[in-house]
Amino acid sequence: MSDFEGQIWTAQDNDDVNFVCITKRIKKKIQAINNKGRELRLSEDKLLWQHPKTLQHQDEWNSTLNSIEDMVGSLRGNVDVELLWETASELAVSDIEELADLYFGDTTIEHLAAIWRALAEDRLHFKRKAQIWEPRTAEQIKELKLQRERQAKREYEEKIATEWINKAARQDKVEVTEEIAFFITRLDAWLLRGDSDKFVSELVRQVAESLKAAPREIAFEVLQKIGHLPSNADRDVIVGGLKPDFPQAVNELATTIQPWFPEDTQNVINLSYSIDDEETREVDDALKLEKTENGWKILIGIADPECVVHRGDLLDKEAMRRGTTVYLPTQTVLMLPERISCNIASLTANHVHSSIVVSVWLDEQGEITNSSIQREAIKVEQRLHYEDADQLINDGQNETAQSLKDLLTIAQQLQRKRVAAGAFNLQRSEYKIDVKGDEIKVELLERYSASRMLVAEMMILANHVAAKYAQQHEVPIIYRTQEPPIEPITMDMTTEPLAFQKLRKFLKASTLSLHPSEHSGLGLSVYTQLTSPLRRFADLVIQRQLAAHVMGEELPYNQDELLKVLETAERTAREARKLENDAKRRWFIKYLQQSWLNKSLEALVVEEAKAGYKVEIQPWGVEAYLAANRSIELGETVTTKIDKLRERIGNIRLKLSYN
Repeated sequence: MSDFEGQIWTAQDNDDVNFVCITKRIKKKIQAINNKGRELRLSEDKLLWQHPKTLQHQDEWNSTLNSIEDMVGSLRGNVDVELLWETASELAVSDIEELADLYFGDTTIEHLAAIWRALAEDRLHFKRKAQIWEPRTAEQIKELKLQRERQAKREYEEKIATEWINKAARQDKVEVTEEIAFFITRLDAWLLRGDSDKFVSELVRQVAESLKAAPREIAFEVLQKIGHLPSNADRDVIVGGLKPDFPQAVNELATTIQPWFPEDTQNVINLSYSIDDEETREVDDALKLEKTENGWKILIGIADPECVVHRGDLLDKEAMRRGTTVYLPTQTVLMLPERISCNIASLTANHVHSSIVVSVWLDEQGEITNSSIQREAIKVEQRLHYEDADQLINDGQNETAQSLKDLLTIAQQLQRKRVAAGAFNLQRSEYKIDVKGDEIKVELLERYSASRMLVAEMMILANHVAAKYAQQHEVPIIYRTQEPPIEPITMDMTTEPLAFQKLRKFLKASTLSLHPSEHSGLGLSVYTQLTSPLRRFADLVIQRQLAAHVMGEELPYNQDELLKVLETAERTAREARKLENDAKRRWFIKYLQQSWLNKSLEALVVEEAKAGYKVEIQPWGVEAYLAANRSIELGETVTTKIDKLRERIGNIRLKLSYN
């Protein structure tokens, strides 16, 4: 005898009702076949109404279901939901059987299903609670209609926006209609003002992903194509989300800041010179060398923006938000307003400034015998550019020249001691790009010139002394640390042509920490950074901590607050480096397009790649891909020409030159 039960029921699934045929009951679970012929299990509370017909065999289900559905469909087509709503509202009827009886004068399972489906599809005039369909009020219906209209409009706008930006991102000429103006406004606000817009953000991301580009770059290109951005708009600034202009309230506060003057009784220390690039406006440091009975005294003056930028004020909050000054080929985006960072707090020559002065006493062998940190009033006697300083070191005969030569000798002693302690310096080419209008100027920096080496060693010295002071006096600051390399690095290894490529896999990244530890790359037991407070917020914070301790004042930051600064410093530094590197590479590609098409370029082969090699274009050290159909020795320098340049993704493809 068959176990087939054959009962036909309607089963509820949220707002839907469907017909099922029960095949078997197992305890409280019901086994059935649904309208698609699939087996399923149901609980009894999902069953609504039983059909009077019972099947004898499962084979009868399809034909029976079709007959029932035809009738329900016919009845459903005759239901005027709005008319039913009017009557049900007047009579306060909400039970499904009463609604079916009210409209049809009958309550068969087909009539019940037809009413249920009509109300569920409408979803406007009635709202369901369990198995009750309550008529909505006229006010509720009006509001729901408005919501639906807004939703329909939103879906339509999103559809045309999706179609439009996909075309706009791929075509040179883009049609702008009144219908798409709303989206252009939102795209503009998202890119330029930084407005949060989930739809725009996700849509641009999807388009950018398909084109292997950055989302903000796609938005910039589209807005520029349609003339919404001028042709000379600064791509690096806009795509990077940078704000060259400060908020009005910050600017207004900056204009009220008066230059700092010392107390009448305060002595002013004269420092001999500052040494910077010619275009530098944020002068962070200055130097002086004095001969002592047993050796030398070096005075390293660091700018002291704390004298006018106080913790918690608008200037301080804006500096923390920016985190760092960003240097682009087209412009410099300052951390502090120009009036502060390039004027009042900058160590400009022949003006009195507040300064954190790190004094270091050394013997004739370059060993540190004593040190101190003080807040002082200083005046820098002259400003030197690196080229000026190098010329004085090489050919100068005056007092400044002799001071620079003596300071260079000390710097060389300090460097040798660091190298003996494990420091290493992977020599890499470095260049800078300056863009003025259509002119792109690429200049190879004399990174290892005497004056640059001198200044670098003095800053390392000041930072090391500051870190040792903090460690000895248990002053909470942010330290920069680096674990030793995986394998020892010797000086011979650093001078090989492929030294950087070979050795970087041995190196561990330097990190920021609240705990003192060695910096193996510098060969120092402990290290921090406070020498650039005009352009790095973390340096300003460290300077505040040390100055407060030196002055016997309460420390401005506790460990938790320093941790927040550390997190911000790491993020902003990482973002700034990426922006600077991306912009620099993009403008270098433009420079190649402008000046090096069909010209020979020397390239150092550094690594094998698919169907070619990774190379570095000489003398700049810029990475590129060389397509080659012959074997080339790593470390070999070959003559190449430009094959293809893709500015958007920063791709440089070279080919071998046989001319």
